[in-house]
Amino acid sequence: MQTALPGTARDPFLPPWTEAASKEDLTSTAMFPHGLQLRPDQLTRRGSAVLAAAACLSLYLLIRPTLSPRTKSPKTDIVRVRNRSGVDPADPERPVPYPPDLFPGGRDVETVYGTVRVFEWGSEDGDKVLLVHGVGTPCIALGGMAWELVRKGYRVMLFDLFGRGYSDGPSNVAYDECLYTTQILLVLASSSMSWTGASSFHLLGYSLGGALAAAFAAYHSHMLRSLTVVCPGGLVRTSHLSWKSRLMYSHNLLPEWLLRSWVRARIEPQHGQSADVPDGGGGDDEAEVNFDDVPVAVGRSTVRVGDVVRWQLDANPAFVDSYMSTIRYAPIYGQHDKVWAVLGEKLAANRELGMGLQRVCVVLGDRDTLIVKDEWIEDTRAVLGEDGVDVRVIPGGHEIAISKGKEVANVANVAISSWKSCRLNGGKASKSSGSGSGSGSGSGTRSKRNRYRN
Repeated sequence: MQTALPGTARDPFLPPWTEAASKEDLTSTAMFPHGLQLRPDQLTRRGSAVLAAAACLSLYLLIRPTLSPRTKSPKTDIVRVRNRSGVDPADPERPVPYPPDLFPGGRDVETVYGTVRVFEWGSEDGDKVLLVHGVGTPCIALGGMAWELVRKGYRVMLFDLFGRGYSDGPSNVAYDECLYTTQILLVLASSSMSWTGASSFHLLGYSLGGALAAAFAAYHSHMLRSLTVVCPGGLVRTSHLSWKSRLMYSHNLLPEWLLRSWVRARIEPQHGQSADVPDGGGGDDEAEVNFDDVPVAVGRSTVRVGDVVRWQLDANPAFVDSYMSTIRYAPIYGQHDKVWAVLGEKLAANRELGMGLQRVCVVLGDRDTLIVKDEWIEDTRAVLGEDGVDVRVIPGGHEIAISKGKEVANVANVAISSWKSCRLNGGKASKSSGSGSGSGSGSGTRSKRNRYRN
């Protein structure tokens, strides 16, 4: 078939608009198979439509996970401890600062979040005491306190928090009070003796461990006989956080690899330089003893906190990430109207009923530049109530639970004895008048030379 020229006879295979098209229009049209011709303006409109559709599809694929319910939770990735033997691969003859058999009754507890290192020893007939260590130094830090409690007839349990010491660390969960409460319950359940049920054990937490102990008590107070927190986190005022600390522990503001390198450099033992939050405040003349040089009182005077932290950085690949996540998500700062308020309400209710946990023993150092004595006395009494807190102040800085474990154990023993007398008096708590309660001169400022690794 011969196609008619435009302007002479209409071609039945061409669309109607071609009848009015000029020769210039036809020379600029695009030719497609089967005789379809498109003008440039039509090509532009079609291209825009295609791009818009592609953009909408990309946006839908991007937000689809948030629109549909998750049908399967992600698998927990576990970062394992490199070596549990306690032998330094570089120098097998040199003892590591924290050997896995340092305390009696050691065991590895397998959990869905990884292996947890637990120690349990002491009289099987004595009251049970669970000790929870701080953010950076594993449970070896509380060894002196644990041994003193054992000598007083108690049965004690220590364990390494996730990502510290010989405990593995989950890599895709937040290190918040939920994770740590779960770990405490898993540790308690791992014993061959009963550590659960009503009024089963005494809980003692140091630094971060104090914050975690308070969070545990807020919802599980029925399990506790007494609660003692030493230089605890939880009511640290957020005004003490510097811009550098806020940036360092931020989320999604800087690349994670950069923040990880920054944090690792700051928690690396440096003997006197600023290492961690909270910071700000006073000058070098107000600084307490350098935390890295504090001896760990477990019968080996040559072992210091800095030695343990340096070993941990190499031995436990989960340490830095667990440290960062803990600072971000654990109940360390500004919990006045959060978990500590819940705890205060629980204590008040128990006092009305004349049963259960009714008061918290708070032990502070008069020269602690991290947990400022005067602020904590004011805040704990405001949040927990005058009858809900027993404040004890002893000489020393933030390291007192490590360097003065025997003295702190004696204070904890008073809190435990107070619980026993409360039971004998029909459940009504009596305010103890131990020396140093809410007294003593101390610094109200903070030093930039402190480490918040304990």
